Amino acid sequence: MNIHKLWSHLQKDRLERAFSLAQERSYDEAVILLESVLQAEPANSAALTQLAFCQLRRRQPRLALLELDKAESVDGVTARTARMRADALSSLHRYREARAAYREADALGDRTSWNLVQLARCCLRLNDLEGARGAAARAVERGPEDAAAWVVLGDVAARADDAAQAESAYLRATQLKPGDGYAYARLIECRLLQLEPQDRKREVELLLKSTGGDNPHLLQLLARLQSELGDAAAAAAAWRKSRRRVGRSGSAYALRMEGFALKRAGSLPEAAAVLRESLMMEPENVIALRGYVRLQQERGAVGELRETLQELLPIAGTRRGAIHGELRKLPSDGEH
Repeated sequence: MNIHKLWSHLQKDRLERAFSLAQERSYDEAVILLESVLQAEPANSAALTQLAFCQLRRRQPRLALLELDKAESVDGVTARTARMRADALSSLHRYREARAAYREADALGDRTSWNLVQLARCCLRLNDLEGARGAAARAVERGPEDAAAWVVLGDVAARADDAAQAESAYLRATQLKPGDGYAYARLIECRLLQLEPQDRKREVELLLKSTGGDNPHLLQLLARLQSELGDAAAAAAAWRKSRRRVGRSGSAYALRMEGFALKRAGSLPEAAAVLRESLMMEPENVIALRGYVRLQQERGAVGELRETLQELLPIAGTRRGAIHGELRKLPSDGEH
């Protein structure tokens, strides 16, 4: 066997091993192997696509997008690359672009219900209720045993104020996946709508003391009910408890909501610290950015604000220009 064939076999073995590592969820090791393959073959589209997949699993959506650009420049857009691009864009809260990419994946032959579930979620984020309704209905048709499809169908019905359909969809989701805490909390919320807020709160508290004690979504429901009743401090406490029970992807949202609740409760320094933490986790979240800037301006904490904005700049992505703009509005260090 000549040197060329030996090298070719070595590259093939590395690529196969990288795929195996990805299946084992050893994404860091897979990335190292894939990068070694690409050093010798920069235009290896299989390696580029798999590297993008691993970067997504490592919660590195920007790096995934860079690899997808390279892969698509070699072999064009495929259903798989379009869906991965959509997943990356969605995780960066670029929902308009993600919606277009999920639609492209569907047009290119993606037949998973996941693609349609995510499309429906993006449509909801963009207040495109008709688009969300259509995607959710197709998701249920394509994956009738997929709990996520029924959950998003329930979310669409709830947004449309169709409580009966929402309850039916959430019930089906909990039957298909009994451990889905979000679907269960939404089902409870639908069933409590006929009660007054104080009675809803009491029912949720009873559930938390019995079967739902480990469900962060029930705690978040309690937090929203506390806010409805005007008890911002209690709402903040419930948001704080909920984020201890969710993974990193959900804790930024809970942090942000806790920060706003603390602000309403008058605990401004604590609110500023919590909102800052949520911003560091989601530096492109415009709601958190505006809320934090406004709060620090109200407090007169210009130094803290400047320091945070400067720290955000390297990781701000699409919000880099907005952060530059906020920095320019601040008085210089010597001004009083």
